[in-house]
Amino acid sequence: MLQRLEVEGLKHFARAQGFSIAPGERAQFKILSDTLIDVLDTLDAPEAAPVPILEALRDPGRPPGPGEDPYNAIVRWCQVKADTSGILSGKRVSLKDSVGVAGVPLTCGSRVLSGFVPASDSVVVERVLLAGGEIVALTNMDDFALSAGGESSFYGPTLNPFDSSRTAGGSSGGAAAALHYDGIDLSIGCDQGGSIRVPAAWCGVIGLKPTYGLVPYTGIIGIDQTIDHAGPMGRSSPDVAALLQAIAGKDESDPRQREVPARDYVGAVAHAPDTLAGITLGVVTEAFSEETGVQPAVAASVEDALDRLAGLGAKITRISIPEHLRAGGGSFATAIQGMTNLLQSGGNGFGWMGRYWADLPTSLSRGLRDHADDLSAQVKIYLILGAWLQREYSGTFYAKAQNIRSVLAAAYDRAGRNRRASHADDARRCPHTRVESPAC
Repeated sequence: MLQRLEVEGLKHFARAQGFSIAPGERAQFKILSDTLIDVLDTLDAPEAAPVPILEALRDPGRPPGPGEDPYNAIVRWCQVKADTSGILSGKRVSLKDSVGVAGVPLTCGSRVLSGFVPASDSVVVERVLLAGGEIVALTNMDDFALSAGGESSFYGPTLNPFDSSRTAGGSSGGAAAALHYDGIDLSIGCDQGGSIRVPAAWCGVIGLKPTYGLVPYTGIIGIDQTIDHAGPMGRSSPDVAALLQAIAGKDESDPRQREVPARDYVGAVAHAPDTLAGITLGVVTEAFSEETGVQPAVAASVEDALDRLAGLGAKITRISIPEHLRAGGGSFATAIQGMTNLLQSGGNGFGWMGRYWADLPTSLSRGLRDHADDLSAQVKIYLILGAWLQREYSGTFYAKAQNIRSVLAAAYDRAGRNRRASHADDARRCPHTRVESPAC
């Protein structure tokens, strides 16, 4: 049964919303409050139809012991395995510590969520199990995924397998570094602004951020519902293709997906040509401009990679997309205000038409109340700026960030259309050339 608000409580929450209750109205507001809470009491009971859990061996496991985890990549070793077989049979899969597994403690790399144990599986976990995969670990990550550096986890930084004086990158750093362990074949990471791609690059593994909505995100702690992605990581393209094939596809619990066509990713990789002839790679010039702050050594490394790709037959095309320079502001405004609102609303957000985590808000709010001082500096500055943006500008900058998405998408699409039209003209003039100017 929910607690009832007394008159002093009504006055307190009224002040928090910027208004007051006149003395003559207090008795009436007390009656209205009690009546509405009586109705809310009907929801304060176990869910009538809990999410069914796939029958499986479920050992919640333990934290790593001394010497078991030299890269600090593992939060918890576990064993979750169903009596099934499929495309992932024999594969041992680790999950970022934001991906829910029924019965296995989940912390999102943060002291705030210590003690939270999901009651149901995320959709990707259920699909891994149905495909014959075995879940063997939850991997280290930046505190609430709000960093790409790999250094802000409550459990300490994830170390780079090539140089332990450096980090593995983030926020899915543990998912990438753990692929250097013999006992892990594949990982699932999450990506809102590079959190799969950065650690994959730094750790020398393959990481894929799927198209938005291709992989259902239900049962995974996110940053903002408009930028959350879950994706596969592995040591080889066939392995990554197999994991993507297992976890991709429509699920009614995630309305972000709309229509998701089925693809044979395994077959596509198996029949891929051994050359990049006929492939054009666009390089956005603004991405390497002074405004982005790119370091010369990084730019030089990318240029070296482009030369190697060209040597494999790819055509490298430089394109200008001035709108690209606006992407940073849109990304950070979305993450700052989106994450602030998500945490303040119990980790689910509002207005969501998909499946909610009913067991998450209590653990999250308790953790924020008791352990907020243990949050990383990155999370703290996001929450400070998020609260400031909300108080001073309401949702203005979040709205601007969301609106810039269509501007950016149109600009990238326009560049692609223009380049395809240019290629068609080149082909009509000289069907054998792949250089940027006709050379017949």
